[in-house]
Amino acid sequence: MSTTSYTSGGNLTQADAGNPRVGLWRGRIPIIVGLLLLGIGLRYAVTGLSPLLTTVTGELGIGTAGATFIGMLPTLSFGIGGFLAPVIVRRIGLEATALVAVILAAAGTLVRPFSDSPAMFMALTFVALLGMGFGNVAGAPLVKKHFPDRQASMVTVFALLMQAGATLPAMTALPLANAGGWQLSLASWGVLSLVAVLPWTLVLLKERRSGAPAAQAATAGAAAGSNLSLGRLVASPVAVGTALFYAMASLNIYAMLAWLPTIMQQGFGLDKGAAATAFSIYTFMTLPMAVITPLIANKMRNPAILAVVLAAAGPLGYLLMVLGIGPLWLAALVAGLAGGAFPLAIAMFNLRSRTTAGSAAMAGFAMGVGYLFGTLGPLLGGWLFSTTGGWTVPLWVYVATFIPMALGGMMMARTGRYVEDTAGTAAKA
Repeated sequence: MSTTSYTSGGNLTQADAGNPRVGLWRGRIPIIVGLLLLGIGLRYAVTGLSPLLTTVTGELGIGTAGATFIGMLPTLSFGIGGFLAPVIVRRIGLEATALVAVILAAAGTLVRPFSDSPAMFMALTFVALLGMGFGNVAGAPLVKKHFPDRQASMVTVFALLMQAGATLPAMTALPLANAGGWQLSLASWGVLSLVAVLPWTLVLLKERRSGAPAAQAATAGAAAGSNLSLGRLVASPVAVGTALFYAMASLNIYAMLAWLPTIMQQGFGLDKGAAATAFSIYTFMTLPMAVITPLIANKMRNPAILAVVLAAAGPLGYLLMVLGIGPLWLAALVAGLAGGAFPLAIAMFNLRSRTTAGSAAMAGFAMGVGYLFGTLGPLLGGWLFSTTGGWTVPLWVYVATFIPMALGGMMMARTGRYVEDTAGTAAKA
């Protein structure tokens, strides 16, 4: 398995073509298995809890304030993890960061259901989610480093697994709880992260045994990463654009995940079943978009066009709702196309960086900023609803986010510009 990082930016197809293709599994079995388990294990602590939240809060005596705090923990934890992960990568490397990520995710998930203290349950939830926040950042740079010959396909697989890892735990939560209790249901998906400890340990041991070349690469990566400080990232149009694009996507998507069924019922008179159907359509669209979006971006000379289209998808869906154009399930489907924004950003972490350190820095900055804005999305919608007494004003506000998201997308995707260049470093990792 080559540990030489890919140091050229540009289109992923061109990147793949510029590196000799070897057998996918040749020398890369542990890293492939590790990436698969990492990708599918980045959301289960969130979506596996949501269907059981009423049961869990009742069993542990957690009130409304505590339940609200639990609801805010995912985006807060992912945001904190986004800012911390690049620092950890610079200190211990990508592979060790991935190992830390799965250990934290496994420990928090497997232990939290058996805590009888609300404070301990929340603390362990934070531990699990923080680990997943580290994994969010590590994924794209790991693909860039270990799959220079197959970046497009591996980014697509990783993005798809992230979405599948959000959908499947939500689908299995209630059946598992009915079969073995809510503790078993919450703990079950943590086994994936526990199993992932083995391949990441093997990968890390192989990296450590590889000797001087790996050490030199790590040193170069640390040097590049140190140049990509927060101050330099803030001065980089690529990094700022990516963060703005990710932030507006997070604000919209997490707002809809929190409020769309309620909007459909209170704002447009759907019954509970019809609202659930519309919500299912919205959430389902993340799966095909995870496959389609990186592949389209990979073939486009200027992905800015795709970024603007995805920025418009959510607002267009909201406009269909507000203006009463077409059935509401169609509005949900159109709005759900915005689910391609996250896979596009993940692809752009590699497309607009020359080094693995640059990819990690940009991913951490975009996700740190983005998920903190994701926390504001549901709060903004709830506050506007309580202030105005309806959902029309909140939806118009979400429509207005098209402008900053499209602007960020164009800054992010501009052809021929990379985060290392505009952040003032030419170091290679």
